[in-house]
Amino acid sequence: MKIDVMSRRGTMLLLVLMPVLVSLACVTLTGGGSPAEVVFGSGPFTFPDATTGLLDLSSYKATLVLSFEGTRDGQTQQWSRTYVMLTTKEPAARLLTIDKTGDASNPDPVFIAEMDGAAYERRGENNCIANAIDQGNLPAEQLEPASFLTGVIGAEEAGSDTINEIAVDHYTFDERALGQSGVTQSTGEMWVASEGGYLVKYLLTTKGDADHFGEGIEGALTSTYELTDVNQPITFKLPDDCPAGLVDAPLLPDASEVLNVPGMLKYDTATSLADASAFYQEQLSDLGWRLIGEPAITETTVWMDLAQGNQIMSVMISTDGAGTKVNIVLGKAQE
Repeated sequence: MKIDVMSRRGTMLLLVLMPVLVSLACVTLTGGGSPAEVVFGSGPFTFPDATTGLLDLSSYKATLVLSFEGTRDGQTQQWSRTYVMLTTKEPAARLLTIDKTGDASNPDPVFIAEMDGAAYERRGENNCIANAIDQGNLPAEQLEPASFLTGVIGAEEAGSDTINEIAVDHYTFDERALGQSGVTQSTGEMWVASEGGYLVKYLLTTKGDADHFGEGIEGALTSTYELTDVNQPITFKLPDDCPAGLVDAPLLPDASEVLNVPGMLKYDTATSLADASAFYQEQLSDLGWRLIGEPAITETTVWMDLAQGNQIMSVMISTDGAGTKVNIVLGKAQE
């Protein structure tokens, strides 16, 4: 939506101008024609990046509700999007849900998670899919709810408070602090943790027309953000139809042709069938896996099933005389 793009552009403008404007209340910019005056807030508080401090937290739950009421091309338009993200550092994991109501272009709910070495995604009624995590492309990380919020320059101090058992400093601001004077009419409040400097709560209502929201759109956008469960234990639960994550199992020292994808690990080795079987029985037992019954053993194959919690691991080791192949499949107990 152009609304989101404009919010991000506002944030980028603040970041670009920050070194010049940190001590100024207003500045004149010159463009291709007549000068354009950009007026910022007169208050002492500046907070250009709403994601500040989040990386220092061990865990949190972030909730953002974006709601719009207005018109598009003269027709009434009303919609809302609710983003809920759970994040932990140890183990590193993120889980994001996006629910939409009203006149959304794509009303299907979205589920995205990054955990157990795999990236999961489900849209609408489609099946949940999983892929190995690509550290250079983490969708959940890129959709951090706070990143949708516009930073401020020149907010007014409004006292102190306690929100979600966190001591906070309260600030108020209007369209000037957003660099949108003359473009929108905005009223906003923000509460920032007194220790840690991270955003705990943020409320903003912005009224504007096509100059702000895009061609044919006029109305009011409300952003409501809140951070809870800060540095508290968080439980992650994948939908039942999501496949297993990456197989967390040791490799034999001479492993080659290794393939490790969500739910399956396979490789070749020169280790004998008996030694490979003994290796996995010992190593997996040390990692908390327990054998289900006795391994099935033939002259060319060893098959063993192990359980841990609600997960089942099947280890299949086979030899053709020239070498040994190890196949490990991870699944859920009900499967």
